[in-house]
This record gives sequence, structure tokens and C-alpha cells, in this order.
Amino acid sequence: MPKSRIPLALFSIAFVDMMGFSLQFPLFPKTIQYFMAKGSDPVFDLLFQFSLFLGDGKESEYSFILLGGILGSLYSLLQFVFSPIWGKLSDSRGRRSILLITTFGSVIGYLVWFFSSHFWIFVLSRMLTGIMGGNISVAQAAMSDHTSLQDRAKGMGMIGAGIGLGFVLGPVLGGVTASIPILDFLTEQGVLVIFPMAALFSLIFSLLNLAMVYFFLPKNPEPALKPLQFKKGKHPILGFFSTKGKVLKELCLLNLVFSIAFSGFEFTLNFFLAGEFAYSPKEIGFTFLYIGLVIILIQGGLVRRLSGKISEKKIALLGGYALILGFLSLILIRTPSSLYFSLLLLAAGSALVNPGLSSFASVISSSEEQGSSLGLFRSFSSLARGISPLLFAMIYFKDGVLFSFIVSTVLIYLFVYRLQKIKQESPIENTPI
Repeated sequence: MPKSRIPLALFSIAFVDMMGFSLQFPLFPKTIQYFMAKGSDPVFDLLFQFSLFLGDGKESEYSFILLGGILGSLYSLLQFVFSPIWGKLSDSRGRRSILLITTFGSVIGYLVWFFSSHFWIFVLSRMLTGIMGGNISVAQAAMSDHTSLQDRAKGMGMIGAGIGLGFVLGPVLGGVTASIPILDFLTEQGVLVIFPMAALFSLIFSLLNLAMVYFFLPKNPEPALKPLQFKKGKHPILGFFSTKGKVLKELCLLNLVFSIAFSGFEFTLNFFLAGEFAYSPKEIGFTFLYIGLVIILIQGGLVRRLSGKISEKKIALLGGYALILGFLSLILIRTPSSLYFSLLLLAAGSALVNPGLSSFASVISSSEEQGSSLGLFRSFSSLARGISPLLFAMIYFKDGVLFSFIVSTVLIYLFVYRLQKIKQESPIENTPI
């Protein structure tokens, strides 16, 4: 089997998982209005009351945005819970088998979304795809199995490009497919979910993803698999503070700080563009497309050139410096001409930090613990995406978008300051399969 197909399949997994997370963002407002108009759904009533509790207690645009944030957070919080579980299972059961299970589960999740004529079914679909979307850590572990230490950052950069592309293109694809009215008559008859073509598009993509995993990943890539062991029956997250690797624990916490800062920025950027520059939804979509293209070019080009030439820590630090400059530029120079320069720095910074930290966590872990270590590491970015929409929604509505950018800047400064203090230990050589 050509080795070039393996990274392609792993890239596809990352892309589809993140696309599933972000594709529904532009659909949430009308989806919420649709299910609210239908009424008599206890799950909707429960979540809407929770959004009122988090907000000002009154039904307003704020409470609807918070409800959308809750639905977005649900997906990522389940990734946070299941990412280390799938990672640890892959160490003992094999990467391919776990990826087949999770990609098939995603197919079921998108199928459930397609037939979500009631809100509780819609929430169930988000839960299923969130649980199965925790497999990005397994894809990262599989990439480490097939790359040398020198090429580790290059491989992680490819997965990072899939994550970035999926996150940015998801809303664009969601908006485009939602406008196709072919199946809308079945929605009116109560058979399908609102925006059924968006759900069908996601289902088709997940089926293609399943086919790529089945045909492109080798059947027995892991040598000497060990029996599965969870210490004292605990979830891997609960064993975080007892983890022996001090550097791995610090990298997990740094990943949490970075991901909260950047995910929060991505959430509030929509409001900033609409308020400061009067951008239309279409213009906002193309702005995110610009960010995604920069991320892909950096991770597919610059990171590949830097991989093996400078340390993983330095790659992440370069990204941190670019993020600080980007945020300062965005806060201090708010003009149309400077906007895209600021976004260039921010996108480039994110594109360097993600593979830098991921490969750093990978090279300090043994081949027997790649799935466990990267599952633990990846779960913290999922936790960040779970809490940042709600956190930054409250910051935005109470203190304004510029203050939210200042919060992100401070978090990135702390991230850089602490990362500089970490000493990169001698890497553990994992022979590529």
C-alpha cells in the first residue's frame, strides 16, 4: 500500500471531525428558532432555561447565542471525555480498528442528524458525533507511528491543516448546502431535519472518510500491542495529575490555555467583523476562508520545511510570538487595510503552535504510549473549545469585543512565558512502521 495514502486518510479524519464541529455554526440560529416554534420538547426547554440562567434571565438575542454556544460546547466536551479513551484503546487494540469504529459511529451520528425532526434527536446526533470526533488523537498517534522524529512536526502539520481547514470551511459549506432546497418538502412533512442538504452533505463526507480509513490504512500497523489497562478503573483524565511525565502535563495545560485564547478569538471575530466593519455573513465567511488558507499554507509549507531543522518547542514559540503581534495589531490598529495583516499573523501563529505542541508531546512519549499521551493532550483542546464559546460570549456581551481580544492576548502571553521555561527533554525514538 502506498505510504502516501496513509497521511491522506489521517488528514481526512481530522478534516471531517472539525467540519462536523463547525458546519452547524451558521445554522444554529434558524435551527433553534425552528425547534422553538415546534414546541413541546423537554430537552429544548431544559437547555433554553440553562441559557437564560447564564444570561440576563430574559429571552433575547443573547440567550439565543448562548444556546448556540451550549450546542457547540456539547460536541467539544464529549470530545474532551472520549479523546483519551479512544487514544488509550488504540494503544492496545490498534489504530485502524479504533478509527474504523469511530468513523462508522460518525456515519451513524450524521444519519441521525439527517432524520432529526425533533430537537432531542438533533441533540443526540451532536452527542454521537462529538463522542466519535474524539478520534483525532488516534489519527495523531497513527501519524506518529508512520513518521520519524525528524518528520514528526511535518506529519502533525498535515493533521493540523486538516483541523484548520475543517474548522474554517465548515461554516462556509454549511451555509452553501443549507441554501439548497431540494429536500425541504420532507422537512415540512416532519420527516427530515431543517437544512437537510447540510446533514446529507456531512453524511456523504463521513462515508467517504470511512472508506478511506478502510482502504488506505494498513491492517496491522502496531507491533506488540499490550492488553488494555485503566488504572483502578479510572478515566485517563482523572489520572492526569499522577502522570509521570512532568513535561507532558505542562504541555497539556499550555494546550488548554492556547486553545481557549484562540477559540475565543474565533468566536468573537464574527461579531467584531459585523460591528466594526459592517461585514455581511458572506464577507465574514470569506474572511474565515482566508484564515483557513493561511493555516493550510503555513502547515503544509513552512512547518514541513522547519520540521527536523529546529525543535518542536521553537516552532510553537514562533507561533506564540506571531499571535501576540497579531492581537496587538488587531487591538491597536483597527482599519480595513490592517485587518488582513493582523489576521495573517494570527492564522500563521495558530498554524505553528498546533503542530509544534502536538509533535512536542509526541516525541517525548514512547511508541507504546502515543495514543494515551496524544489522547490526553488532545482532550485539553477539546475542553477549551467546549468552554470558550460560553466564556467569550459572556465576556463579549458584558465588556465588548476588544476586551475579549485583550483577554486572548494575555492568555497567549502567559502561554509563551511558560513555554519558554520548559526544557525539551531528549526525544524517545519511535521507529516508523
